[in-house]
Amino acid sequence: MRMNGSTTAFPLAFLAPLLFTAIAAAAPERAPGSAVTAVVVYPDRAQVTRTAAVPCGGARAAAVFAGIPPAADPTSIRAQSKEAVVDGVRWEERTREEGFAAEVKDIERQIRAEEGELAVVRDTRAREENSVSIAAQYLEVSLAMIGREMTEPAPGVAAWSAALESILATRLRASAEATGLAPRERAIGRKLDELRRRRDRLGAAAQRREYAAEVFLTCPAGKRAEVELSYVVGGASWEPAYEARAAESGGSGGGAGVDLATYATIRQATGEDWRDARVVLSTAIPRQNATPPEIAALKVWADERKPPKKVVTSRQESVRHADAPAGGKGAGSDSRVRFEAQGLSVQMTVPRPADVPGDGTPARLFVARTPLSADVKLRTSPKLMPFAFRVAELTNTAPFPLLPGPVDAFRRGALLGRHHMPYTAIGERFRLTFGIEEAIAVKRVVLEELQRQAGLFGGMRHHRFAYRFEIGNYLQRADEIEVSDHVPVSELDDIKVVIDGKTTGGYSLEPTDGIVTWRLRLQPGERRNVELVYRVEVPASYEQ
Repeated sequence: MRMNGSTTAFPLAFLAPLLFTAIAAAAPERAPGSAVTAVVVYPDRAQVTRTAAVPCGGARAAAVFAGIPPAADPTSIRAQSKEAVVDGVRWEERTREEGFAAEVKDIERQIRAEEGELAVVRDTRAREENSVSIAAQYLEVSLAMIGREMTEPAPGVAAWSAALESILATRLRASAEATGLAPRERAIGRKLDELRRRRDRLGAAAQRREYAAEVFLTCPAGKRAEVELSYVVGGASWEPAYEARAAESGGSGGGAGVDLATYATIRQATGEDWRDARVVLSTAIPRQNATPPEIAALKVWADERKPPKKVVTSRQESVRHADAPAGGKGAGSDSRVRFEAQGLSVQMTVPRPADVPGDGTPARLFVARTPLSADVKLRTSPKLMPFAFRVAELTNTAPFPLLPGPVDAFRRGALLGRHHMPYTAIGERFRLTFGIEEAIAVKRVVLEELQRQAGLFGGMRHHRFAYRFEIGNYLQRADEIEVSDHVPVSELDDIKVVIDGKTTGGYSLEPTDGIVTWRLRLQPGERRNVELVYRVEVPASYEQ
């Protein structure tokens, strides 16, 4: 048994002997029961708050908080009250026998009743089976007597008939009664088995440990004080999830929006149900080391090496989707909230009281709904996929950052797919894709890929590339589509990448990554071709 106390939750363990002597002498008024009123859920645990009302009948009062789950950390137990002074908190670990005693007693009563009924059924059945046996013996005797009388001059046929009918009727009735009692006996046996299993389960549960806490208060007589007891418990976690619904009212980039709903999936197997509780979601990780890191010395050194031979190589391309940043987790991966690198801690309150069962069953809770203005565009990269995707550029205007988690994208009431939401700070721009636009036709045609000598003495090699992109709009309205491809980006001064003048004009070039983009406005039924032509100039001394 341990004790701590507080007026505002600070320890008073050094006052324990004196305090308990005074409390025992004062005979405090005790308040029964408590209820879970608030929970702060972390990614790996939860802080539970219970509330109890205490009648202040004298100088001292006490609030009892029983049934604290064994997953609770007893050293985290704290108490506070606005209407009273908290003199101390005492807690103890005990079995659950007292809590299960009433239920076990009721089951024992049911078992005794069923065993009594089973005994009556078995006695009745045994009696009827005995009647059948006696009737069979009477039949044998009667048949023997009838056999002797058959040799006499005037046998009593009428008496024989009556005797046989009586024996047969008795045998049939007793047999029917015994047969009819068999299903009842089996039903009672099954019920007894189930009651005994329940009793065994309760007996095992009653041996499990739990905590009970008692809060001692000083408050004016005739008043009532509300006492809050909080403790940290393991076996609880939460993860975010989102639903993004496109609300289109026109073409790309005009009058479009996205309705973003934020949800939280909570799992807790503490054995304590949270019913009608205020739930707060936190991204903080209490077990994380809160001390600042020590920066180490940064040293520079060099190893002498021979000059390398220059070889022209091409790097492999990595395919990235519009809604999945590099390093992001896919929809099927673990999307638990872990982003310690941001160094942020966020709390979000669930708008309505919620119920979360304590047996590990997941509970999906609505957190918030945020309407977002969207710049919706059609985008295609024919080299990667011959399709046009509808992509929404958004800004996080929610009052909280968007945490990493799965996002289900809907358009026109249909689920298009599941993506991964990266961490997105308040005010940060992010991107969501809403599937393929089937009415946009895309095709990429290779026109030229060759190598030729150039220069007076053949000092340079030109690698020439030419491609054509065929785009068709079969929507019922005009729309704008972005067509993207790329040209190589040289990392050497003597290798040049030159875009040929035959390339279709109106493009934009991002020099850092070589992305070439055209923005085409197509009318309904219109088709247009775009060509990309470029060359790579490489010194002939380079190995190919």
